[in-house]
Amino acid sequence: MSQLQLPPQVQQYASLLQKQWKLWVPVAVGCFLLAATYSLVKPDQWQATQSILLRDEAAGQLSGQGRFDSIDTMKAAQEMVVEVARNQAVLEATLKQVGPPLGNRVQGEWPSLTDVESLRKNVKVSPPNGAEFGTTEVLHLSVDADDRERAILLTSTLCQQMDIALKNIRNRRADSVIAELENAELLAQQELDRATEALKAQETKVGSDLGELRSLNDANSGDGNLRNAWNKIKQQIRDGEAELVKLDEQLKILEAAQNDPDNLIATPNQLLESQPSLRRLKDGLVDAQLRTSQLMGKMSKSHPQVQSAVAAEDEVRHKLRGELAIAVRGIQADLQLQRSRLKSINNQEADVRERLDSLASIRAGYANLVADVDKCTLVLRTAHEQLSDAKANKRASETASLITRIDQPTTGEYPLGPSKTVIAGSGLLGGMILGIGIVVLLSPMPGSQGRRWTDRLWGRRSTDTSAAPAAGDRRSVPRAAEPPVNPDAPGRGRRATDQAPPATYPEVDRRAGYDRRGTAAPGDRRGQ
Repeated sequence: MSQLQLPPQVQQYASLLQKQWKLWVPVAVGCFLLAATYSLVKPDQWQATQSILLRDEAAGQLSGQGRFDSIDTMKAAQEMVVEVARNQAVLEATLKQVGPPLGNRVQGEWPSLTDVESLRKNVKVSPPNGAEFGTTEVLHLSVDADDRERAILLTSTLCQQMDIALKNIRNRRADSVIAELENAELLAQQELDRATEALKAQETKVGSDLGELRSLNDANSGDGNLRNAWNKIKQQIRDGEAELVKLDEQLKILEAAQNDPDNLIATPNQLLESQPSLRRLKDGLVDAQLRTSQLMGKMSKSHPQVQSAVAAEDEVRHKLRGELAIAVRGIQADLQLQRSRLKSINNQEADVRERLDSLASIRAGYANLVADVDKCTLVLRTAHEQLSDAKANKRASETASLITRIDQPTTGEYPLGPSKTVIAGSGLLGGMILGIGIVVLLSPMPGSQGRRWTDRLWGRRSTDTSAAPAAGDRRSVPRAAEPPVNPDAPGRGRRATDQAPPATYPEVDRRAGYDRRGTAAPGDRRGQ
């Protein structure tokens, strides 16, 4: 196999770097040594993380004890935890309990404000997996330190101090709420006593009709006999009127069926249930009609069986008409009886309503007194419940915690940031890039006609000498030293129609403006 040949330009660059190794190798080695030294003396940074579960206060909740009732409530509680974790008193207590780092001499009081501020910068409270506050009840408490064990100890101690701080906050809040609710309960009790005395005086005036008065005032009471009797009478009236309407409709149907018994087939079942004989005759008529239809489908009208079936059908219709007349008389009698019964019930209802109207004249004032007592009772009950919840919160703040740890603080297998190998390798790579850049700036590159890259910015230097001969000076160029000029040679940029320069000046190409050494010909501006 033949060796892999690199492009000519790559070979030229490699040759240039090989020649200028004294320029870029020391730079690369120096950067590598600096990076390696920094990686050796740089202290490691460890991060310990404690997962905690935040819950809401269970006191006063009817269901879902410990669960947040809304996202806003959860977000507010989590923001409070963040503020407590970064509170100066909490951080100071944490540093006092943990103590200064091993090997560090502490001058003055420990911890100082600088130590507290440094710890605050290394404390972070965030939801897991990049979530937002309010979407999960789990939080991650992270603390950075120079030592792995110290990071774990700081995280555990900070979690304890946060728990103590949250308990103190709840305790102080409960004390202020308890003092306020005790005053509210006392005022509510005084108002309730006043309203109760006024109601007692009003009920004493009513006397034996107190039950009916209470039933009028409270529709859901049902204790008044007069009100219960009135409700029953109204129900009887509604039932009697419905029965009367039903009898009227039945009478109309029966009167229509007297003219045409065939209409009885469409009679509702409710009517036939009250008239068993009509039901049987109706069924017989339907059977006779079906038998007649079946025979007429097979035989002619003059056939004896068909005539017999038609005669039987007519006989059923005749009996049905007689039975309909009897049913009509029975319905009319029921209507008369139902009207008399409704009249009696209406008279009873009028008497009961008159008694209730007499009680209604005093009901308004009595209702206001009852409402006043109920309101005062509700206010007192609410104040008492809130006071009980506040006392329960105070007791819970001394014993229970709103944050629950999930396992123990954990750290990664390696410290934070890049490893020593990565830092040293980055320094070596950066030094090589910097050295190659210096070579590019200070040395002529392949294909640049002997120019440095910096010459494009500041021009040629005063110390540079031109290798081109003076214009018109043939003696300055030894003719024997120059090779013959080939106008068709590649890279000369000449065309087949161009004429070759004079033989006395083979070393100068006036069209390109450059001599063979790459310098511009004197007096020729086209090459500049």
